[in-house]
Amino acid sequence: MRTTSTPRRLAAIVVASVGLVLPLAVTAAPPAVAADRTSTTEARRVDRVKTPKISWVEDVERGGYTGKARLPLDYDKPTGSTVTVALFKVPAADPSRKLGTLFLNPGGPGASGVDMAADAVNFLSQSVLDRFDIVGFDPRGTNRSTEVTCFSSPGAQASALSGLSGAFPAASEQSAFLASKAKLGSACSTYGAKLASAMSTAQVARDLDVLRRAVGDKKLNYLGFSYGSYLGEVYANLFPDRFRAIAVDGVLDPVAYAGTSLTKGTPASIRLKSAEGSWAALRAGLEACADAGEDYCLLPDPQSDFDQVAAALKASPLTIGDGDASYEYRYADFVYDMLSLLYYPEGMNYVVQTVAALKQMIDDGTQTTSGKEAGDRAAGLVLALHEATASLDAGYDNGLEAYSSVLCTDAYQPSSTSTWLAATAKANARAPHFGQLWGWTDVQCATGSWKAKDEDAYHGTYSRNTAAPVLIVGNYHDPATNYGGAVEASLLMPNSVLLRSDSWGHTAYGTSDCVTDRVDGYLLTGAVPAGTADTVCTGDVQPFAIPLVGDPGSGGAGTIKVPTRDGLPKVQVPWERTDG
Repeated sequence: MRTTSTPRRLAAIVVASVGLVLPLAVTAAPPAVAADRTSTTEARRVDRVKTPKISWVEDVERGGYTGKARLPLDYDKPTGSTVTVALFKVPAADPSRKLGTLFLNPGGPGASGVDMAADAVNFLSQSVLDRFDIVGFDPRGTNRSTEVTCFSSPGAQASALSGLSGAFPAASEQSAFLASKAKLGSACSTYGAKLASAMSTAQVARDLDVLRRAVGDKKLNYLGFSYGSYLGEVYANLFPDRFRAIAVDGVLDPVAYAGTSLTKGTPASIRLKSAEGSWAALRAGLEACADAGEDYCLLPDPQSDFDQVAAALKASPLTIGDGDASYEYRYADFVYDMLSLLYYPEGMNYVVQTVAALKQMIDDGTQTTSGKEAGDRAAGLVLALHEATASLDAGYDNGLEAYSSVLCTDAYQPSSTSTWLAATAKANARAPHFGQLWGWTDVQCATGSWKAKDEDAYHGTYSRNTAAPVLIVGNYHDPATNYGGAVEASLLMPNSVLLRSDSWGHTAYGTSDCVTDRVDGYLLTGAVPAGTADTVCTGDVQPFAIPLVGDPGSGGAGTIKVPTRDGLPKVQVPWERTDG
């Protein structure tokens, strides 16, 4: 997840959920009435679409099969214009015992399900890989599928978006930032409108139902992360009798995300209270560092040290590097980097290491340093983080346009971009630093400039009585889709069970056997394991648990994966542990 000067990095932020609270366990009771059925309208929309034939082509290098499916641009016109959706399949390792197909979505909106499926052997349990074909797809408008493009050329795009100078604008940059966001909204409502107005999550859910049929499954099996939780929520409410298992992890409060006629005057980015979740996760981590003491924590006063570094960078950026390789490390870069690191269970350790490195440079009065010298670990760490998150892509990058085309057609939004000025200021008062970072992400959705509407976007109930249970996973310290969103979703959905995890980083699957075994058990059996609603799992990785002298298992150096664009680990930053 990255928000810096390029469209790719601006598209990074994964839409998140409500503020962090820790209520008692939510135990789902069986539905009191008969399960709901797919409406006649929705059944007609998808069932009259001819089942696409997917020709799978082996990809030896990635260990699976690529495929494409042609689907209607508009489900009200099933024989009209089409979009191509790219897929990737990893066949079941034990085909004689195959249960069906497990569809994956990594979030974004706009992240690549193709890439996620290709990486499935590295994060899914072998028991799941044995029993399911794993299929990921790039949602319409994104990545290898038919891409939405709102500008006629890379040059036109660069010119229109020239005001997007950072993760979020300083006061002097706000006018240019708002102007570029308005140009983006206008471009996606004119040049890019044909596809931009057909990219709501409801359209992707309809695609998913047709793809379910295309792979030969009578019922859907689905595992969605982050924004992918909203896709799961919409599918469950559009097609409440058409799935066997839906597990969602890193869960959005769907009502806050989509909004209502009463809340449309507040931006979706503010309704979701993502900033409050990020701030809560950071503060909890800094408190844990202080509690761990000097043998485990590099900072003598973690919260104060963090505040000092933030204030210093807000007053004046640091210059890192020499000559042509130098760059200004600004306050907005710092806030973004802190959030990026919080995405991983081990991230708080690197937050503290980065703060300590910057504090050393600031205290020493070092405004320019190479960062390349063997002994200059302080600047080297920050430089590595900067280089790893820099965009290396050339040509037309539609990441921001794809992200926007989903969010802006899904969610009710204010009419004027000026609304965001006051809204982000108030959010920043509630959640210092992060209020601006999250709050500015959806200004392009202001309805005064974004006119591309999807008449078939979903604005219905999120409380359908589904025939099968939904498993909802919430992580107490998730900095993006925090625990409150999982609680709200579980309260809305009568036939759901909430699994709680006291863990760090974004999403919880894979952070402990406790979480992973319960999710796997649900996917394999279609039933939520007994006792899940009364369970609180604990993540295997806890911050500041390793003494500063030495290294946590890798001999003094290693890598941490830093999220870019869509919140997925795309790059690795070298780090070195500072001895005590």
